[in-house]
Amino acid sequence: MAPDGAAAWARDRWAALVVAAAVAWQYRAPLTGRVWYFEDIAAYFVPLHTAAAKAMRAGGLAVWEPGAWSGQPVIADPQVGCFYPLHWLWLAVQPVTLYAWLALAHTAFGAVGMWALARARGRSHVAAALAALTLALGAFFVLQVRHAPFTSTTAWVVWGLWAVERYGQSGRPRYALGLSLAGALALLAGGWSMLPFAAAVGAVLASASLARAPGHRVSRALGLAGAGALAVALAAAQIVPAMAHVPESPRALGLGGELASSYAWPSWRYALTLVLPTLYGDEARGTWVGAPNQWELSGYGVGLVATLLALAAVGARARRAEALALLALTLAACDVARGDGGVLHPLLHRLPVLGSLRCPARALYVWVLIAPILAADGLDLVARAAARRGRWAAWAPVALVVAAACELLVTWRSENPSVARAAATRAPDAVVWLRAQPEPGRVASDLRLPRRFHNAGLAWGLEGAGGYHSLPVWRYLHLLWIANTRRPYPGPPLTHDLGSHGPWRYTSPIVDLLGVRWVIAPREHTIRARGFERVFRGADGADVWRNPDAFPRAFMVFRARRVHGESEAARAVADPAWDPARVAIVEGPTPGVPPPDLAAPPPAPVQRARRTSATTFEVSLQLDAPGVLVVTEPWYPGWRARVDGHPAELLRVDLALRGVALGAGAHTVRMEFDPAPLRAGMKISGAAIVLAALLAALLRRSATRALVAAAR
Repeated sequence: MAPDGAAAWARDRWAALVVAAAVAWQYRAPLTGRVWYFEDIAAYFVPLHTAAAKAMRAGGLAVWEPGAWSGQPVIADPQVGCFYPLHWLWLAVQPVTLYAWLALAHTAFGAVGMWALARARGRSHVAAALAALTLALGAFFVLQVRHAPFTSTTAWVVWGLWAVERYGQSGRPRYALGLSLAGALALLAGGWSMLPFAAAVGAVLASASLARAPGHRVSRALGLAGAGALAVALAAAQIVPAMAHVPESPRALGLGGELASSYAWPSWRYALTLVLPTLYGDEARGTWVGAPNQWELSGYGVGLVATLLALAAVGARARRAEALALLALTLAACDVARGDGGVLHPLLHRLPVLGSLRCPARALYVWVLIAPILAADGLDLVARAAARRGRWAAWAPVALVVAAACELLVTWRSENPSVARAAATRAPDAVVWLRAQPEPGRVASDLRLPRRFHNAGLAWGLEGAGGYHSLPVWRYLHLLWIANTRRPYPGPPLTHDLGSHGPWRYTSPIVDLLGVRWVIAPREHTIRARGFERVFRGADGADVWRNPDAFPRAFMVFRARRVHGESEAARAVADPAWDPARVAIVEGPTPGVPPPDLAAPPPAPVQRARRTSATTFEVSLQLDAPGVLVVTEPWYPGWRARVDGHPAELLRVDLALRGVALGAGAHTVRMEFDPAPLRAGMKISGAAIVLAALLAALLRRSATRALVAAAR
């Protein structure tokens, strides 16, 4: 090997080792037998993953899960990623353990993808190593350990950008198919909030790539469009249920007021965090002094070395227009990050998709993708200038890679706290006690408890009245709002962050209506509601209170008030004179059931009520008079009712719950959940998989024929 070749090989090897060592050190928790279990990991992702894993191990999917919000369609939340292939490892690995390992795996995979993208753009191995390091150790991947869907989606987005680059250069269909697969996996991974901004970066790169192939622009543009359509079809099993759920979620109200602009840059001074994310301190170390919170406002920086090199990329003539376009996109994202204080965010917020997104600072995600690309371009530009100054100056690129690694790992290092696996999987004392109780009943976790209690039902297999979820059923959330505030919700639009919510005004009759038998509350909090008594004191400071007046899961009411629409139902439920035990607020016909102005008899328990599965519920009862059967679970499209074997109208009762009008006599009522959007999405995905497989087979056959022809 020639001396120059040996030196280049040594530089490339050491650059790769620097990246590998830096990534392993920053994300060493799973390598040392520890896991991440804090903030949204403990409160959101691990509980939802646990519920989904439980359903999969039972041979099904989490189409309806009673562990939170008295029942919700977990599969409709794309952030859970029920169809993401790597999540199927839940069948063999605990979700909290898999979460840590996948965080490391996606970071490494994304780094390799960024390396491949830089190489596809003609960059040196050392420059590609810098690009990989900038992505993997930048603030986004480090701080978004707490939001696994964002990092896993990003890993596939990077490979999608690689496919765009290669397809634009060569026009080979295999790269278009690769784009489809990467796009589908990015969708299935669940980080949808990032995809509009990733699409903007992809559009710039695709435009630049097509501009360099003037004779094939139209055909290759159509190829990219077809690849995108196939990606959507492949991910339809997740997309269709999610889109069907949106009208039933809080997002259907639209976002207004400060909520739409929450987590926006308070001032342009925060633009400096694109260089130094810990300029205002570090939340993990308890030194953060900026506006809340760091990982939303300042979680996009890549350090000084990479930033300067990215800016230097403008000096390269070959791709100057592309570099300027990417920097202009970054500048636009900075304006969006200002929220209502900027120019663009109020305009974008009027668009159908972007109008439902919070956190304007997330537009800075474009810099997460742009900075590594331009930094690699800039490093090669610097390397060429250094090479003209002497032999030893050729090691300058490696020195810059090492400097970037040291800067990202030491100068502004942000540490994610980790714990032993046993500590993360150990159930609280209150949960252990509740599991041992023979008396069933729904559980509410007081919001004053640590965040790992917010989804206690999902995490530990209990029926939960509240929860923590981005896309709960809005009507049920509205019912909780009335229970806690004594008034209907003042929207639309949505002006409060109700993702983590549950009953906390325990004197409300709605708490009894929802069958809240148990409340887990901190030791220092006393529940001052009639009948509540403390029945267990946990050694960890979380106690259990019992509510003897909790309604059963199903009961009969013999008076009904007919209302029309959510607003009228909400006003009726918020009326202090309303007694849910005697009068049902019904949106629909109740033939033979007297109105509430007549004296109402007490509610009647049912003879038998049992849940045969998460998606089926059966009730047997004998009635002396017509009435309304109330089931204390949310009304939701897809639930169907049969009375004595015949289809019956499923009523929306008490604003958010399910009910059936029944006449006198003996009846058997069966309620079943039919996830029609899921079936439709799976059919589309199935057809798309067959199409992708056929295309792959045809491409392989074509490549084989080409090789045979070349051999002849």
